[in-house]
Amino acid sequence: MFRKIIPLFISLFISAISFAQSFGTLTGTVKDSSGRSLDNITVVVEEEQKYNTTTDATGHFTLKVPADKKITIVFSSLNTVPYRGRISVKPNETISINQTVSLKMNVKQDVNIIGERKDNTVSTVEVKNQQMIASVNESFESNLQFQGLGVSKNNELSSSYSVRGGNFDENLVYVNDFEVYRPYLIRNGQQEGLSFINGNMVSNVKFSSGGFQARYGDKMSSVLDVTYKRPKAFGGSFYASLLGVGGHLEGCDKKQRFTFIVGVRQRLSQYVLKSLDTKGEYSPNFLDVQGFFTYRIHPKLTIEYIANYSRNQFVFKPVTRETSFGLLTDVKKLTVYFDGQESDQYQTALNGLSFNYTPNENLLIKFLGSYYLNREKEAYDILGEYYLSQVESDLGKENFGKVLYSLGVGGLHDWARNTLNSDIYFAGTRGSWFKKGHNLQWGVDYKHEIIEDKISEWNRLDSAGHSMPSSFNTDFTNPYVVGTDTYYTSVKNEIGYDRVLRSNTNLNANRVSAFIQDTWKFGDTSKFTFNYGVRFQYCDVNKEPIITPRIQFSYKPKGKADIVITASAGTYYQPPFYREMRDLNGNVNTNLRSQKSFHAVLGLNYAFKAWKRNFSFTTEAYYKYMWDLVPYKYDNVLIRYFGTNSSKGYAAGLDLRLNGELVEGAESWISLSLMHTAEDIIGDKYTAYYDSTGKQISYTTRNLSKIADTAVIYPGYIDRPTNQLVSFAMFFQDYIPKFKFIKVHLSMVFGTGLPTGPPGNDRYKDKLTLPPYRRVDIGFSGQLWNPIWAKNKTIFNQGLKGVWISCEVFNIFGITNTVSYLWVRDINNTQYAVPNYLSSRRINAKLIVNF
Repeated sequence: MFRKIIPLFISLFISAISFAQSFGTLTGTVKDSSGRSLDNITVVVEEEQKYNTTTDATGHFTLKVPADKKITIVFSSLNTVPYRGRISVKPNETISINQTVSLKMNVKQDVNIIGERKDNTVSTVEVKNQQMIASVNESFESNLQFQGLGVSKNNELSSSYSVRGGNFDENLVYVNDFEVYRPYLIRNGQQEGLSFINGNMVSNVKFSSGGFQARYGDKMSSVLDVTYKRPKAFGGSFYASLLGVGGHLEGCDKKQRFTFIVGVRQRLSQYVLKSLDTKGEYSPNFLDVQGFFTYRIHPKLTIEYIANYSRNQFVFKPVTRETSFGLLTDVKKLTVYFDGQESDQYQTALNGLSFNYTPNENLLIKFLGSYYLNREKEAYDILGEYYLSQVESDLGKENFGKVLYSLGVGGLHDWARNTLNSDIYFAGTRGSWFKKGHNLQWGVDYKHEIIEDKISEWNRLDSAGHSMPSSFNTDFTNPYVVGTDTYYTSVKNEIGYDRVLRSNTNLNANRVSAFIQDTWKFGDTSKFTFNYGVRFQYCDVNKEPIITPRIQFSYKPKGKADIVITASAGTYYQPPFYREMRDLNGNVNTNLRSQKSFHAVLGLNYAFKAWKRNFSFTTEAYYKYMWDLVPYKYDNVLIRYFGTNSSKGYAAGLDLRLNGELVEGAESWISLSLMHTAEDIIGDKYTAYYDSTGKQISYTTRNLSKIADTAVIYPGYIDRPTNQLVSFAMFFQDYIPKFKFIKVHLSMVFGTGLPTGPPGNDRYKDKLTLPPYRRVDIGFSGQLWNPIWAKNKTIFNQGLKGVWISCEVFNIFGITNTVSYLWVRDINNTQYAVPNYLSSRRINAKLIVNF
């Protein structure tokens, strides 16, 4: 029997060895025609589809395949044209393949979400001719609200956005691994210039609404990760509209060792600002110049250089303002006559240099260095005389809409001479290593921050002279000079000022941070991706070390349905920057600790076909618990922090998004977000006063004799300033079937009102709610030129890739959206909240030339 069994075992052993050796390995990267690495591309053996994998975030893949026979390898995804290639692999052989695939993209498409194949809560956004989309401030950030992953915007004049209950200081923005910043003194959208991101220069954008990986920095809300182009040929664009002009050039040398792309934008927004209630002479002028250059010294070594200069000037001489407000049956009118002006200047510059070294196809090492400069100057001296009146609201009367009588008169005076200079030096390194389904990434950063801040501002509200100071003397004994202007440190008076800020701060900070993470992909018929990592940071100002672990997991079940389930959790600490350290009185708290949060996110992405076209549905549910928060109040788009870690809170919600081609070749999307965020300020309390009947009354001189009882009230959890219960956004594109060169795009935005309240430091008084934000924009565009129309090929007509003209109607229904309130008093010292309205209906014409 042993003589029969032993040969049988030897035969089976030899067969097993032969079977084990009958496999080879394919490895490589997948890129598009512009050289950009593509993630989530499926690589599969067509004859035996159990052999498959997907590319990672850098486009890299490794796949075991049958050996000693011809097989067909297919590269495909929701938004790429499938590519098939025949290949044969010898046993134990490893073959490197660097494959280029084509995107399924109509050249007129504006923004395309690539399949929303979401690994670890990051979505990839492809930008194409973004200038075709109607937008008042013409910023890329305006389109983020349509992604539906918790992004909300309630101000079309500003590029700032809120994500899942956080303010815009909690959002990270990177361009080619360099962090970018925004000016700090801006108070309203009228002053805000162009955002950093130039859509004409963008190759790839990744966005995460929370639960992001450890390789991203230390903020509590979101990450916007932008990559600029590396052109493969000469080209460019030019556009001109009633809101400004701009253009870009791109190209490379014959061997594509040197590439460049340069963009210039100028924005002149006075056309839109003239639709505001406050009339006067608006003179905004915003200029932005950017360049991105690469040079391949050696096949394994490349240098990248990015430069940006932005100059924003805003000069405003107000003359009058008329605002009607109230209810249908109780209409009031505020009329203000102004004297004075505002003059603001914001200048920023960024220079960044990086070296990319790839010793082999599995290892990438990157060294980075940058210098960011910010110079801000704010000067205004505006005196106003206001009249508050009651308006006839009875439609049946002849004097309907006219003033009936006066409720009060008064004056307001706003004065400021503020400067802020910041210099940020950065040096860092990044690394990435691939090995057997693992992608190990690491990084170490050092930042040196220099802040010089001088605040000198006050405001006064006088109703019928009751708050007029008995003496109004300016102390000229301690001046300081900035540029050609002389500023004074104090104003002496005993009464009459609602708010006075005086401070002079110099702050130097050194920060060290590091991270390490691993992305592990495993499974054959079912795809698993597991990312785990940790971050560390230390700042020598508050001397607080922080360690934040984070994990992400995605699972693609087997079957015909294209579904990916994602989950993530981790801690996200936000070390204090200068803005959070400065309190409402201008004092700087250098002992301020990091704001802290824990994120838990569960998501699902389903890609499907309808009407033979591609669609994608994405949803995420999340919960964020936060502690050591720094409370703040909104003043239009200016955030005023309390400067103390005196709050804890939470944010919870559900985001849903559907996108696809409702009409062939034109992407549309719709999103809905439900969210609630609240906080409990430690030690927050007030005294309530009651009369003999138990009715609560206010504490005034007139009511002193009526007070019969008091009680101390602890407000507990109150809504945060960013609490927007419902936000809805829709973007729809269509074209005339027989004339596809004529397109229409329609955008609709709705958001419930944000909490607000009267001036002061007591957050519990913010019990009012702004009206809902509602806006509809529509644009029509027609292609004037397409090279395929040319009968005779000439240098001119073949050099032009397309010429478009468009007509855009902003706020087509003329809805008056409220961004904040101006608080005024009548002769009885009663406060009224007068709405500050945003822009009204405006028509814009635009010409776009691509070559």
